[in-house]
Amino acid sequence: MNKQNFYDLNFDQLKNFLIEKVEIEDKKAKMRAQQMFNAVYKKNIKNFDELTTFGLELREKIKNLISLDKPKIIDIQKSKDGTIKFLLELKDKRNVETVLIPDKSQSRYTICLSVSVGCYLSCEFCATAQISKKLVRNLTPGEIISQIILSKDYIDDWSTQKKITNQVLMGEGSPFLNLENVKVAIDNSKNKDGLEYGRTRITVSTVGVGIKKDNMDAIEWAAKELDVYLAWSLHSSIPKHRSEIMPINEKYPINSLIPQLKKYYDKTKLPIFIEWVCLEENMTEEHARELVKIMKKVPSKLNLIEFNPLANKSFKPATKDNIDKFSKIIQDNGFLSLFRRSRGRDINASCGSLANKKAIGNG
Repeated sequence: MNKQNFYDLNFDQLKNFLIEKVEIEDKKAKMRAQQMFNAVYKKNIKNFDELTTFGLELREKIKNLISLDKPKIIDIQKSKDGTIKFLLELKDKRNVETVLIPDKSQSRYTICLSVSVGCYLSCEFCATAQISKKLVRNLTPGEIISQIILSKDYIDDWSTQKKITNQVLMGEGSPFLNLENVKVAIDNSKNKDGLEYGRTRITVSTVGVGIKKDNMDAIEWAAKELDVYLAWSLHSSIPKHRSEIMPINEKYPINSLIPQLKKYYDKTKLPIFIEWVCLEENMTEEHARELVKIMKKVPSKLNLIEFNPLANKSFKPATKDNIDKFSKIIQDNGFLSLFRRSRGRDINASCGSLANKKAIGNG
């Protein structure tokens, strides 16, 4: 019999599972679910024999129905700047990568999470898309949140003072093409009996997929169901050019996304982070002026990302002079512009570098 993976369930789903499958009384199910969440996500139990708040008979029943299986770390690389990259093996032998990015003190980390094996969005400047060429499959909620659990284990991050302070869903894959599973993982990250991260400690990225969910546009749905920071991978403010480097722009053009992004801000009151990789060709005055027009419509902040050259592409990184000029135009118009230098470049852990042939697995 296939067991239910604990990490695939959010709190309400676990409570319902306990009622329907474990046959726990309705009035006790919430308390039992809280005990299980607290034991796994706070006390870091590794098997249900450690669930001492449950009687032996109930513990045995839980063990027969629910598993705590997680992916396996099969390789670890450490950068000279302190960045740590994990190669994980999933149950079906596929592989994904997860990255821990340290702050200047090397005592706090941001974790960069993957949401799928491979990606079919074909962004020209991204290694994941260029190497995989396809989406192999989406990750389950448990495979997403297990990346946090495994990383916390590795750096011994189980005290009340978190070492992993921030999460960004910006690794392999597009979160908005795996929204249901991403939602469960974020539910468990935010739950007070779960990993207990605040809404402003989690950022989900999107290229701007406009699919409908529950009769709402995806971005509007995410405002209601995720309620965390949103990062918009824009990278070009000129439609024709954006379509050249990000083919998804043909299906979901910039102007169609702006009303959704405004709704996201209106619902969450969290500014949108605009992600912009610094290429020689998109750090022009024209791009900056067009970007200012967009930022005037959507409450936002600009993250300028250092480009990591790909062996099979002719893109060149923007010069420091061009980055400074571009940033000055943004700032002179009253908007925040921050430059984010690459971390973990020497181990292919920097932005846009995740996924290699080994990571795609038996695709």
